[in-house]
Amino acid sequence: MQQEEILSLKETGQKGDFLLPFVVCKTFLPDFYTTFPMHWHDEMEIVYVDKGEYIETIDFENYHVKKGDIIIVPPCMLHSFKQYEEERAIFRSVLFDLSIVTGNNTDACSIKYFTPFTENRFIVPVVISQGDLHYDELREKVLSIMRIYYDKEECFELKLKAELFGMFNLLFRYFLESEDNTNTVKAGTTKSVKMILDYISENYMYPITIDELAETVNLSKHYFMRFFKKYMGMTCIEYINDYRLNIAANLLLTTRMRITEVAVSIGITNLSYFNRIFKKKFHLTPKEYRFNADNT
Repeated sequence: MQQEEILSLKETGQKGDFLLPFVVCKTFLPDFYTTFPMHWHDEMEIVYVDKGEYIETIDFENYHVKKGDIIIVPPCMLHSFKQYEEERAIFRSVLFDLSIVTGNNTDACSIKYFTPFTENRFIVPVVISQGDLHYDELREKVLSIMRIYYDKEECFELKLKAELFGMFNLLFRYFLESEDNTNTVKAGTTKSVKMILDYISENYMYPITIDELAETVNLSKHYFMRFFKKYMGMTCIEYINDYRLNIAANLLLTTRMRITEVAVSIGITNLSYFNRIFKKKFHLTPKEYRFNADNT
């Protein structure tokens, strides 16, 4: 995965291009990081684990995923991932806008399947593993979609679209179940978390107080801290630091900014504090981190 993708909690960049909003990303874990912070995007994501195991968090639930697993991440779903113990993992992610298959048309496919899907009226199995019914068929479709994208043979766009329809045919026939009652409690929690993360992503370069964040979701400071720890799995300060350090790591790799300038740009004016928390996360000082990257 490209380091610049760490920069946004809500990934607003176009996946692929206007004519083909589709891309396949390969991720090595650990790479220059061991965790990827909570985020979401408008595109759907299908992940295939090529090697190893890691922890995927989707909609506040942790999943220990392993080689061969297929992970389904619907559009706009909060998710993150992190290294499992000392294990190394390699996985590929297919990200695409649903407009590829809906065509922005109102037809039977949209009304019966895709509109309810985007409105979360289907129960989606997050992880599909070897041994699950129809796993082999789905796996072949996912890998075929990746091969078509990599090879880009003549008229590959048509074949890619056909295989996506084939994949959804399997999902709707065998894996998705209708959900009549929406979980309004979880929906409200998701909305609040997204508001908090938006505020952090827009203001990380400035001092951020707990009072400010609590105010964005109309919670008391005390309840907000409990709420954040419960759903994010870490304190608010830990999360803000982690988010800032991911951006700092990207700046060290992609710019020649001085280390003091990098620290200030992410809202940290105390250089010794910056060095200390950076080394705690990456096990290298900022200087060592940049040197290693330049010499790999």
